[in-house]
Amino acid sequence: MSTNLDLINRALREINVIAENQNASSEQGSQCLVKLNNMLEMWKEVGIDFGWFTQSSTSGTAPVPDYAELAVVNNLAIISAPQYGTTANAVTVAVADRTYRMLLSKFQREQLDNTDMSHLPAGSGKFGSGYDIYKDG
Repeated sequence: MSTNLDLINRALREINVIAENQNASSEQGSQCLVKLNNMLEMWKEVGIDFGWFTQSSTSGTAPVPDYAELAVVNNLAIISAPQYGTTANAVTVAVADRTYRMLLSKFQREQLDNTDMSHLPAGSGKFGSGYDIYKDG
């Protein structure tokens, strides 16, 4: 698992705020951590909840599963760019959009898979109800 700073560094590199061999400054790390916390809290509101909880340190392990890191990094890059007077390129925006939609779809599917429908009536077409579509139609 990555640290919060790993995700922040990747996001800032994505928008060319820091070079490939640099790390975010302490201030950049703190500012991006606030954005990261806010962004992932908003994601939880729309159903993307992989266990994120508010982070207080850039050195802490990021509670982001590996499959979600690309979406987190690219979306963090987009929301951080204006603060640094830059914009995300078209590829970053496309990757952010596609991976966010993938996560949203994944969590919506999981929610449907876990929906309890035992309280609904079985209906007359339920197997074993005695209804025969060939005779009773």
